Amino acid sequence: MIILPSLMRLKLKQKVCSQVSAEIKKSSGMIIPFVIVFGAILALILTSLLGYISYRYEQAVRQASRSNALQAAEAGLDYYRWYVIHTLEGKSCSQLVSYWSSNPLGFPSYDSEIKNQAGKIIGGYKVEVIPPINCSTIIMVKVTGWDAKYPTIKRIVKARLRKPSWSEYSVVANDIMRFGTGTETWGPIHSNNGIHFDGKAHNLVSSHIPDTYWDPDYNANKPGIWTALPDESQVFLAGKQYPADYVDFNKIQVDFGGVMKTESQPSHGGLYFPPLNSPNCGYHFILRTDGKINVSKVTSCGSTSYKINGESSTTTYTLPSNGLIFAEDNVWVEGAIQNKQLTIAAADTVGGQPTNIYLFHDISYTYHDGRDVLGLVAQNNVTVGLYSNNILHIDAALVAQSGRVGRDYYSSSSSSTYYKRSTIDINGAIATNRRYGFAWTCGGSHCSGYLNRNLVYDNNLLYYPPPFFPTGEHYLLDLWEEE
Repeated sequence: MIILPSLMRLKLKQKVCSQVSAEIKKSSGMIIPFVIVFGAILALILTSLLGYISYRYEQAVRQASRSNALQAAEAGLDYYRWYVIHTLEGKSCSQLVSYWSSNPLGFPSYDSEIKNQAGKIIGGYKVEVIPPINCSTIIMVKVTGWDAKYPTIKRIVKARLRKPSWSEYSVVANDIMRFGTGTETWGPIHSNNGIHFDGKAHNLVSSHIPDTYWDPDYNANKPGIWTALPDESQVFLAGKQYPADYVDFNKIQVDFGGVMKTESQPSHGGLYFPPLNSPNCGYHFILRTDGKINVSKVTSCGSTSYKINGESSTTTYTLPSNGLIFAEDNVWVEGAIQNKQLTIAAADTVGGQPTNIYLFHDISYTYHDGRDVLGLVAQNNVTVGLYSNNILHIDAALVAQSGRVGRDYYSSSSSSTYYKRSTIDINGAIATNRRYGFAWTCGGSHCSGYLNRNLVYDNNLLYYPPPFFPTGEHYLLDLWEEE
């Protein structure tokens, strides 16, 4: 064992300490740049993270403002709908005209702020309205909403308010109905009573009958909707439904003596024709595509064929600006229209016999995109006469208030040529209080009327019913879209 002197041990310790100190200084020179670089990276990460968090927060706030803006727009729409229901329902046509010609809410615009419970403004909306025309109940509404935090972020909704029209079915009836072989329908069919359908239905067929009804043609109880054909899937192509909601025909009671008669006066922009004395039968209207109508008095007519046997000279009128022609007598209608929305009504308001509308020849639209619309409203029947076209085309919405839309039974003794006809095409809608029918069968075979019946629903009637056309009671929201 070697023992070093104290001096040597001291020098050795000093040498070791010097080496350690040198190593520490050397390491420190490397750590400081590393810390600076790491700190810079960390600062960059934190800055980016804070920026991302701030961006996401901003996005969340803006998204919330977008959502709040939409809610504000819907609040404005709900308010306006409430306003319409409480302000306009129950008003007559003339009252509606007066309302829309004054300073109605929302026309041209109405602005409102939305406040919280503390009274602080948290948003707002602007309502803009396109008023209806010619006593229509269709109101187009545009509402722009915004949130107070980001008022430049706006959401816009468009909606349509309207009263349901009696032109919303291909056929709607209040009686037992039979659609025989040779009938093809496009559009919804409904009856408050039972339906026997042996044709082809491309849309839903519905009845209010909950289970069965007494079918007078078969003297037996039958299901609410049924067919005698073996494969009903080839009959009801869109299905059938019963029971369905009741359609109240009491609400089709047109105010002939009030609204119709008043609005048809020349001072209101209509055309009015007073009742005629016997032996005159009524008026003959021939519609023209140049915006005019030829009118003559029917001086004699067939009592069962309804044929015009004699008439006066013709007077030409310009079609009315408000779209309403009202005659207090029977009316024969034919011709064509172009760029015109028109309603022809026939009713006796002075206590005489309920009046009818007679069809023998084509009634045509020039355009089938809503620019041309025709309504024929009869106090009693809408009748196709004996000497009607073999192929008859009718563009119109037909309403028989208390009677039926159809054709009488004619035997060969009535006319060996005309008692049977080939095809009737109705492009529009039918509302009939009593049993409809353009054809008759005897012992299962076609024996009178039109062999082929094509009932095509005009979709334009859903949103553009004829002027002054009968409607339901309440305003509905039937269209909503965001711009």
